[in-house]
Amino acid sequence: MSILKPLKIGSLETSNNVFLAPLAGIGDNAFRIIGRQYGAGLTFTEMISAHGLVNGNYRSHELLRITKREKPCALQLFGANEDILARAIMICSEYDPDMIDINAGCSVKKVLKTGAGANLLRDADNFYRIMRTCVSVSPYPVSVKTRLGLTEKTINIIEIAQAAEEAGVKLFTLHPRTASQGYSGSARWEYIAQVKNVLRIPVCGNGDIRASGDAIKMVEETGCDAVMIGRGAIGNPWLLRNIVEAFRLYPKEYRDYEPDFNERIKMAIEHFNMVVRFKGEEKATGEVKRYLHRYLKGIPGAPDLRKRLVSSSTATEMNGFLFSLLNSRA
Repeated sequence: MSILKPLKIGSLETSNNVFLAPLAGIGDNAFRIIGRQYGAGLTFTEMISAHGLVNGNYRSHELLRITKREKPCALQLFGANEDILARAIMICSEYDPDMIDINAGCSVKKVLKTGAGANLLRDADNFYRIMRTCVSVSPYPVSVKTRLGLTEKTINIIEIAQAAEEAGVKLFTLHPRTASQGYSGSARWEYIAQVKNVLRIPVCGNGDIRASGDAIKMVEETGCDAVMIGRGAIGNPWLLRNIVEAFRLYPKEYRDYEPDFNERIKMAIEHFNMVVRFKGEEKATGEVKRYLHRYLKGIPGAPDLRKRLVSSSTATEMNGFLFSLLNSRA
């Protein structure tokens, strides 16, 4: 029986249960559009500062833009003050998102310093009040993405999950590492199963999915309703398509599709030029150097190609380099 299914999240119904994660500095319009093209049933914006929105910060407002090609799309907010978050949600409503997602998992120090991100997990009662406020003012379903807790000694994920559901949150996403772990060690999927066992709302699992077999294993082991793909999709949108197809065919065996060299380069060119159209040449050329090289991952000579890629200073240079690679390994 197929495990690919639509998911009802409050008033929102997705086409499937394979989601593209919010990725700071990477998950922009172009990334989300490509994610939808390759099968993601739901996308998420980069995390957006609630304080930035309320204070009129241009960069924060710029991140609110959603196009039809990336919908359904959730706007992800981070903040620690419930009144500020409430005001930010009202600002978000002007941009017609499909859902509001609250970040309660970011482990970056500058976010934690403000009391936001994973620091929301410090106090379950305060977490409940914040979620309740967000739900009460939002015209859209509210979801939350969390970690296990701040540290190994303060894991309180069951208490947090129950508080979220009681507050009216409609989707609970868990990346099962602590904030202090960052991305080290392995994601402990057994906690996703524990959360699924105590909640009635849909539970989405996130962490260490690098192939369709990993996604299937997560669903089998945890019973989660959806999977969220993050770092594994950077430079590899084929992962999303592979998971969708594997879920559709389940329990039949599925062999992941592996793009050839030219297909990877063509996708890198498409991705880069889409970013140029959204952000302009100068900004796009600087930003994509953080991740465009991921399309070259696993290719012989990739380190040297990466150096040449990041040395490009204009769109013409970057496109020239990428186009020169096409058919160069026939």
